Amino acid sequence: MAVSRRSLLRNSVFAAVAYAAGPLQAWSAKKASSTNSPGQNNSGKADRQSLDRDAFTDAVGSAFKVTPSSGKGDSVWLRLLAVEDLPALVPVNEDLMDVAPPAMRTVTTTGFVLSFLGTLPEPLPQGTYTFEHPELGTFSLLIVPSGPGQQTYHAVFNLLP
Repeated sequence: MAVSRRSLLRNSVFAAVAYAAGPLQAWSAKKASSTNSPGQNNSGKADRQSLDRDAFTDAVGSAFKVTPSSGKGDSVWLRLLAVEDLPALVPVNEDLMDVAPPAMRTVTTTGFVLSFLGTLPEPLPQGTYTFEHPELGTFSLLIVPSGPGQQTYHAVFNLLP
């Protein structure tokens, strides 16, 4: 199976974003759980458990109000196009390496990729935005444009068991 540079770079960006977002998501969950009692959510913010693949699959085709997390800038609307599986990781053939890597614990993750479509005069830059949806509530999400000048955006969820 041949892998193009473009697909390798795209999948690497997804993996890097997912890897970097894990600790931030855990930190924000701890911070939120310390300020609210369990099961109580009166602020309209989404519970972490409610932001799973099934919830987003049910929301495919609906619009999300998107506001820069900094609070500076106007709100825009993005439509959720699809919920897809994360690309499969290619196993490493250690026999081809001159020096074997150190033995590491293998962590299995599950996840998905959200694809959004915008119809803005100028594409949104990569960044963290506050998303609002009638059923899912309010939550922050890092989105990455598909390419220069394009109006499709991706958000990666990489979940540890």
